[in-house]
Amino acid sequence: MNTDIKQAMHVEATKSFSTAEANENERRWNDDKIDRKNQDSTNNYDKTRMKLNFEIGSDGKIHSLGYHEKPLEVRLQERLTELGWKPFKQDSKIQPNCCARFIFGGNHDRTIEMAFGNQAVNLEKDADNSHLHRCEEIEHWAKDVYDWCTKRYGQENIVGFQVHLDESSPHIHALIVPVGQRTKSGRECVMWSAKFGKNRFEYGQILKEMHTSLYEDVGSKYGLERGDSIDGRNVQHLHKRDYIRKLTKEAKQAEKAIKGLQTMIQKLEAQIYNYQTQLEETDKSLASGQIELREYESRKSEILKQISEYQSKLEDKSNKLHEKEQELELLTKDAANASSVIQPFRNYKVDFTAPQIIEKPPMFGTDKWLERQNKYISNQFTAIVRKIEYLYMKEAASQVETAQRNVLADYGELFQLRRDVKMLAENYNDLKSTFETMLDQMANPSIRSKIFAIADALICGTPISVSSGGGGGNFSSDLRWDGRRPDEEEEEYRRRCLMFAIGTVKKQNEKKSYRKR
Repeated sequence: MNTDIKQAMHVEATKSFSTAEANENERRWNDDKIDRKNQDSTNNYDKTRMKLNFEIGSDGKIHSLGYHEKPLEVRLQERLTELGWKPFKQDSKIQPNCCARFIFGGNHDRTIEMAFGNQAVNLEKDADNSHLHRCEEIEHWAKDVYDWCTKRYGQENIVGFQVHLDESSPHIHALIVPVGQRTKSGRECVMWSAKFGKNRFEYGQILKEMHTSLYEDVGSKYGLERGDSIDGRNVQHLHKRDYIRKLTKEAKQAEKAIKGLQTMIQKLEAQIYNYQTQLEETDKSLASGQIELREYESRKSEILKQISEYQSKLEDKSNKLHEKEQELELLTKDAANASSVIQPFRNYKVDFTAPQIIEKPPMFGTDKWLERQNKYISNQFTAIVRKIEYLYMKEAASQVETAQRNVLADYGELFQLRRDVKMLAENYNDLKSTFETMLDQMANPSIRSKIFAIADALICGTPISVSSGGGGGNFSSDLRWDGRRPDEEEEEYRRRCLMFAIGTVKKQNEKKSYRKR
């Protein structure tokens, strides 16, 4: 079974649905609009396949796309009105969710097969696919998805259900109103929490169940596997501050990798240039008669072989460099887009009615009348000021809480840095001791010659036994040696051979001094 043949379902809460979105779903476009859309490199609307698009109507039957007289956004508003849905004021900062937008799809090759069977489909822009006809399997799949939605949300709440076959992969757009019942009155109303949960945890649990249910009822019938769950995987959610740190760290690592790859490329280019120079000198030697043809061909073959190997390595490193540069560009862009942890204070817009005099002045007793009006106006102003004060006090409390979290994060980072400094100091002392030992060994001619003999043997791949010099027999180091690694550069390998030789001689001298005691 091909585990890449997966089903796909995307759900998004929405507070409104614009005419432009409705026109796109129902393809209420003229040719000029389609051409303008296709100017975006990410779009690929095929005019010759648009006639194959369809939708499933409120009667549960298949119709041509856009068969409704009323546009999609009008039908949505009518259903919301039937349910008594009332949005907040238009200038309000928040609005309730009124509908859910679904996109159903799956593996590209499988959905293309369901839509067009064995027919040849050209997915290039401006391609002519007028010869295609729609297969029944895509209709059956769409009808099963529609039935699945009907079972969960009710047929009357499915406002739109469009199937698009004119883009890169066939898919379904469904616009659904989530409906629940009020506890006291039992009246139906728009209620997001009734279908998708009251909080993030419930929403996550419901989404998992939805994916499983969709696979069992629909996907399994068409060879579309359930998507992989994140349960059991190393997935974590980071706070914004930690996310920015993570991006910065990854960007630094990418920069370091880029510098290393650039250095490798320069060395490879220098090696290729040297071999090309040797090839030219060999040509000159043949022309001057300094070497025979047989020797010339042997040298040339060896040099060309080396050039070919280095060019292959150069191409590999260049590709890796390009990938790392793209990775760094994305990381830099993500870090720039991540906003700061503490946001500036909001400019709250408070709705209020300006205080007004609501009574006509009497002919007599104007003093008491003025006192009443002043008290009334004072109360109105006080209420407005208290409302503004409450909003900014709440915002200030939120900012203080965020700042406290940042301070705690800084303390945590400080302790981590202290641990890192301690570890670096210990590593420094170890390296210092190793370096001093190495200098002492290099100062002794016999030990120095032994170190270089072992290092040369390792570099050349020749086995070597080291005489212990005390008690007969040969001493062979029990230090592990794994030879040259496939991706190890020449200089790095030589350096490692030398360090291994130093360690071997050091261990030999330690055993020798132990025996003397």
